Amino acid sequence: MIVIMTIYRPYLQTNGEPRYIALADAIARDIEAGVLAPGDQLPTHRDLATRLGVSIGTVTRGYAEAERRGLISGEVGRGTFVRAADPADGWGGAGRESGVIDLSLALPWTLGEEEGRLLAETLQAVTREADMAELLQYQPGSATPRHRMQAASWLVQGGVPAQPETVVLTAGAQHALTVVLATFLRPGDTLAVEELTYPGVKALAQMLGLRLRGIALDGEGLVPESLDRICREGPVRALYCVPTAQNPTSVTMSEERRRRIIEVAQAHDLLVIEDDVHGMLVDTERTPLAAMAPERTVHIATVSKALAFGLRTALVAMPETMVDRMLVGVRSTMWMVPPLMVDVTLRWLNDEHALALARRKREEMAERQALVEAMLGSRCTVTSAPGAIHAWVQLPEPWRSDELVAHARQRDVLVAGAEAFLVGRGPVPHAVRLAVGTVRDRAELRSALQVLDDVLAGATSPLASIV
Repeated sequence: MIVIMTIYRPYLQTNGEPRYIALADAIARDIEAGVLAPGDQLPTHRDLATRLGVSIGTVTRGYAEAERRGLISGEVGRGTFVRAADPADGWGGAGRESGVIDLSLALPWTLGEEEGRLLAETLQAVTREADMAELLQYQPGSATPRHRMQAASWLVQGGVPAQPETVVLTAGAQHALTVVLATFLRPGDTLAVEELTYPGVKALAQMLGLRLRGIALDGEGLVPESLDRICREGPVRALYCVPTAQNPTSVTMSEERRRRIIEVAQAHDLLVIEDDVHGMLVDTERTPLAAMAPERTVHIATVSKALAFGLRTALVAMPETMVDRMLVGVRSTMWMVPPLMVDVTLRWLNDEHALALARRKREEMAERQALVEAMLGSRCTVTSAPGAIHAWVQLPEPWRSDELVAHARQRDVLVAGAEAFLVGRGPVPHAVRLAVGTVRDRAELRSALQVLDDVLAGATSPLASIV
């Protein structure tokens, strides 16, 4: 239910801090306690100021602080609303609570016992074949020379120009992105991203003091003219993008679009950060950006979506001139990636049984994407990449993203609203992201999709519930 909280009166606990901070703290407590639910509309600035006996400016600053924390959002002409849970913060979500189906977190599908058996077999092979002492030693290059050679060889198979001396291994893609941004950008620098982007990069930008500028998207991904315009308006240090199965829109850039993006990057001397998080799942022969501009591109490949989320290993290819600084960043954050984990990861990348599991996951995700299209496609525009673990669903009139999120939650289905991915304060797209890999099986996914279809069909009207 979308409720206008006209009688909402938070209790301000002041311990010497400004009242606007106390207001933001109160909103956070009330969300945690369930007093405020996702989609609830807060009172106007003037109404709440009168009720609390504070100035309008105090409420304005309090709402702004709550928005900075990701708790609420303001929409011009509509009001201020409690945000749905951000997928980047979603580990406390209710995905395994009784009766709740969580399609909000883009986690990979797990085969459970089969993956466990494969890991046990791999560890036995490690004890027979590997230099166990080597796996316990400090590795100044983030990995052993043998591991860097194996990683480079695997990247080359995917079209990425890599050599052992140009490869750095990190503890997953998020760690790689953290080190890259912290090492090669400075607080106050501008990072260009897709206008709808991975929430993790938004959190990192806030932590590191970076300015984000959203680049327009269309059916082929990043719009080159939009990137060029942003660069001409002020200095932009780098571009972060997901060219294949973009998160959240699922769009994959065409070959021509990739070339045009690289031309803009070269014209404005941008560092390009290419996140290939879905590369192992999505069957595409598109040329990596790193192959088009190896002198300026950091290519981040990961195995967690296709093999196992617990294999926190990313293979990062970059210009050789950047490697030494990148290694300093790795050492500054965790010294090195655990060699045993790297060894298991690289064995799986060359193991027929592990690759067979990855193929099964890819085929299962393709079936699930087809199910989303079959059940929601007649009412919505569904964009998906066969094999990817998420789909983008654009809603019909009169539905808004936050309304569907709230209605679905009432029916024990969690989805990620477009607002969680939006950069800046532009209009929120009327769309949601569905994570199809999180659920156990297609039957559970079908149940969740049936709930969404019932809601969209008018079984619950978005307008009738506003009281």
